[in-house]
Amino acid sequence: MPFDADDDDDAPVGGAPLPPDDRLWRHPSEVGAALSVPPPAPSSSDSSGTRTWAVALVAGLIGSAMSLGFVAASGRLSNDVVEKPVVEKVAVRPSAEINAVSSGGPSIMTIAKNVSPAITRIEVGDDDKGSGILVRDDGYVVTNAHVVDHAPTLRVVLADGTAIAARVVGTDSLTDIAVLKVDHGHLPVAVLGSAVDLQSGQSAVAIGSPIGQSGGPSVTVGVISAVGRHMVSEGGVELRDMIEVGVPSANGSSGGALCDGSGSVVGMTTAAQSDDTAANGLSFAIPMDIVRGVVDDIIATGTARHAWLGLEGADLDAEMAKQVGLVGGAKITKVVDGSPAAEAGLAADDVIISIDGTKISSMSAFVVALRGHHPGDAVALEVMRGAQPQTMTVTLAEKHA
Repeated sequence: MPFDADDDDDAPVGGAPLPPDDRLWRHPSEVGAALSVPPPAPSSSDSSGTRTWAVALVAGLIGSAMSLGFVAASGRLSNDVVEKPVVEKVAVRPSAEINAVSSGGPSIMTIAKNVSPAITRIEVGDDDKGSGILVRDDGYVVTNAHVVDHAPTLRVVLADGTAIAARVVGTDSLTDIAVLKVDHGHLPVAVLGSAVDLQSGQSAVAIGSPIGQSGGPSVTVGVISAVGRHMVSEGGVELRDMIEVGVPSANGSSGGALCDGSGSVVGMTTAAQSDDTAANGLSFAIPMDIVRGVVDDIIATGTARHAWLGLEGADLDAEMAKQVGLVGGAKITKVVDGSPAAEAGLAADDVIISIDGTKISSMSAFVVALRGHHPGDAVALEVMRGAQPQTMTVTLAEKHA
């Protein structure tokens, strides 16, 4: 029926409305008007009709309240698209503060029980190639980029043995991180923590899916032996700011989870190019802060962008820290010419003690904190130059491979 601009919009549709007493539903204004007028005393002949009217009125009020409540709760009409939330678990207190798995925190068995369902095995073609971590319940899995390089076909095998076809959403060569997607909903996800406050000597639990093993993920226990390490991944990528763990990594554990004593995933395990580290009882993990930043970028845009400051540094040594009255910091050893750091006035021997108000205890902690920013962000750095504190604002550039 064509739209007629001359139609009388105020004309009632379908004829004149029924009298109030003949309708099952009333507008609230009618109800108020009806209730404000004292009704005549009922006679025995109309008591049945009065009860019918009361029942109708109550039913109408309940129906209208339910209808209004539904619209208020949903915020939209039933013929609109309803967006379902995506589940992603992030620790409320992401910094790792548990020094021992057994002292006050969950047991190893509890950590394994909670995290293992979110650990997957990655199959490339007909071969097991590594592990993966479910980070969102709508099917996003993170693993190492070298695990899925040049993969003709991919499958993600869940902890219960279910195998699902997967596709690569994106990879990042600078961090050796890849994001996969499987078409499966309501998957178990790991609780993601932070490696910013990790310290040597803290307990660590590694959970992965070794090659050629069935029956679900495997669990090993060790300690954080160092942070801020450099290593070359199995794919030949030089990785910095790594977590070193005093536990050998099993073959195929690349892409698995490294958990702190609270059960939060603080890193993604990564196999080294050389077998020397495994022989010495060591393994490495990418800090989860770096992993999360890359994953968010890849899911949003298909690629990862990295902020660049343009300096090199080391942990502030104890003697110098005592001289300037600090408990820690990141000492700058070199500033790249023409870099954002140089343009901001940073110089060698400056000690960075905070970024955007967050205290920095080491060079590794500074790099991890910086990874949470994007190119173009302006960050405030508090530095000690000699014994004088200064605050400098630096606009980050983009780092290219």
